[in-house]
Amino acid sequence: MLTLRQLRYLSALARHGHFGRAAEACAVTQPALSMQIGDLERTLGVKLVERRPGEVVLTEVGREVVRRGEDVLAMSRDLVDFARHRGGVLTGRLTLGVIPSLAPYLLPRILPVLQRQFPELRLELRETQTRQLLDDVKSGALDAAMLALPLGETGIDTLKLFDDTFLLAVPADDPRPAEQRISASQIDQSRLILLEDGHCLRDQALAFCATARGGPAAAGTAFAASSLSTVIQMVA
Repeated sequence: MLTLRQLRYLSALARHGHFGRAAEACAVTQPALSMQIGDLERTLGVKLVERRPGEVVLTEVGREVVRRGEDVLAMSRDLVDFARHRGGVLTGRLTLGVIPSLAPYLLPRILPVLQRQFPELRLELRETQTRQLLDDVKSGALDAAMLALPLGETGIDTLKLFDDTFLLAVPADDPRPAEQRISASQIDQSRLILLEDGHCLRDQALAFCATARGGPAAAGTAFAASSLSTVIQMVA
C-alpha cells in the first residue's frame, strides 16, 4: 500500500540524488529509506530510480510520481493543519526547525509560553542551517521553520514575525562610543569575523557590506565560527 512516508522519502531522494543524504535529511537509516523506496516501486509496479555509482537518478515515471506526490503531501499537510486548529486549540505533534543564530536566544523565551498556552501540543525542535530547514519543510519532515527573510524560495508560504537589528561587536577598547551608529563603509572589512558558510546571517552581513561599498564583500579572516557566541568571544 502506498504511504505518505514513501512519498516523503522519494521526494527527499529526488532533491539529494543520494540515498545516504536523503536518509539523513529524513532522519532515518539508509537501509530503511531504500526499503521504503523499493516497496513503493513494487506497489506502483514501475521503476522509479536508477542507481548509478555515487548518485541516484529518477526515471521519467519517477519524476512524475515525485511531482504528483508533492501535491499529495501538500494536501495532507493542509488536512492536518485544519484538524489541529479546529476550535483554535493547538494539539498533537508539531515539528519546528530553527536556524542556529535564532535558536539559543529565542527558544528559551517562547517555549515556556507555548507550553502554558497549549499543554496538549507536543513540540519537536530541530536546529540546523537554512538550506536543510527549507528542504525539510518541502519534504514534510518539518511542519514549519523559523528563518531569516527573504528566502528566495518558491513553494513555501512565509509569515513575518518580527524585525531584528544588525549589531556590530567590537573590542572593549574600541574608541568609538557604544551608542554610535556605524555604517558599513566604516567597517574595516579586513578584520571582519563572521559565521561559517551556510549561515544566512553571514550572507546577510556580507550583502549589507557589499551594498554600502558598491561591490562584493568578504570576511577578512580565515576563521569562521559556527555560533554567534564564538564570534563574540573572538572579538573580545
